[in-house]
Amino acid sequence: MKRDHSESGPDSSKKPKTEHPFFDMTTKKAIKWVNALDSVLIAKTKGSETGKSKIAAFDLDGTLISTKSGNTYAKNEHDWKWWDPSVPQKIKSLHNEGFKIVVFSNQNGLNSDKKINSFKFKIETILNEVDTPVLFMAALKKNIYRKPMTGMWDWFAENNEIHIDKDVSFYVGDAAGRQAEWKPKYKKDHSCGDRKFAQNIQIEFYTPEEFFLKEPKAKFSWGGFNPKEHLSANLPLYTPDTPLTVEDHNELIVCVGYPASGKSSFVKKFIVPKGYVYVNQDTLKTRDRCVKACKEALANKQSVVIDNTNPEASTRSLYIKLAKDANVPVRCFYFGDNEDLAQHNNYYRALYKSQEKKDVLSIIAYRTFKSKLQEPTTKEGFSEVKRINFKFDTSSEKDTEAWCRWWV
Repeated sequence: MKRDHSESGPDSSKKPKTEHPFFDMTTKKAIKWVNALDSVLIAKTKGSETGKSKIAAFDLDGTLISTKSGNTYAKNEHDWKWWDPSVPQKIKSLHNEGFKIVVFSNQNGLNSDKKINSFKFKIETILNEVDTPVLFMAALKKNIYRKPMTGMWDWFAENNEIHIDKDVSFYVGDAAGRQAEWKPKYKKDHSCGDRKFAQNIQIEFYTPEEFFLKEPKAKFSWGGFNPKEHLSANLPLYTPDTPLTVEDHNELIVCVGYPASGKSSFVKKFIVPKGYVYVNQDTLKTRDRCVKACKEALANKQSVVIDNTNPEASTRSLYIKLAKDANVPVRCFYFGDNEDLAQHNNYYRALYKSQEKKDVLSIIAYRTFKSKLQEPTTKEGFSEVKRINFKFDTSSEKDTEAWCRWWV
């Protein structure tokens, strides 16, 4: 018989009952949905247990379950089966050994009430086939609760009854950074997000094959941008090693780089204090206003820096012409084509550094820049193209620790 989900939907007008202390499972319902975080679905199964310091944590899709259909994504709420027949018994054994069982899942495709209710039915079916208490959490948006970010774990840890022993706790997930053919005829993992999540938390990590089937560890790649490696590389701030600013004449500097590649921070720290007029489209709103502001500053015998993404040579040519008409040299500061680094900064800036917790920039902004990017050269009319390497400001130990986490 299908369950009635009318009381558990996100638009329910009924007031949720008080849920804390968190692990007081006295309800008669098999599954209780906890209304605690706006963008996270939280469910707990019936059963009473005392606080536990050992945590056995799991991903859901591709780890605890797979699809019956063989499709990558489930067709409906019934399209699931245990990843391996041993999974339910293994969960029960872990509970008997003193572990608390927690599932952390990314589910940002649940963008309607219908999809959410269908997913809830699926989770209730799964959890009702497990004999032991389980806490389930699913992040619905790309925010601090989405793995590899640790928002779900942090909330769980704050609501756990006793301190968590990370030395014996662990996390199992299939997004492990394994490359194609890591096992004969197996595709590459879709990401390394689960492995990164475990490292961010600082607990042991296993793949489903390693944990349930006792297979040997497979080779993997973290993929993309590695913040700790970047920090330890100690790259020069810029190349070539020519003067960063000029004092004996006016000039124009045109920046080129991905959103969140470090342009504004660099310019405001090293260039603007030297008296350069700052021109930025985020402030002026349109390119025409930027061109006008640049022209006026050059006419007033002032040096100018253009802090925009400027991926196309055709856009840069507008500023090069202004410099030529004003009879001043024009240089380019190129912040590179490392999209992964920029995306890392995008998440760090929006979800950690920003006081208002801004939304992360859309992937569309990055795809658009990449499709338009023409690497700047002196052939365009620049007297120099200076390559700027991103250098994180390590003056704050707390900020450095946060920046070195995996954000994407």
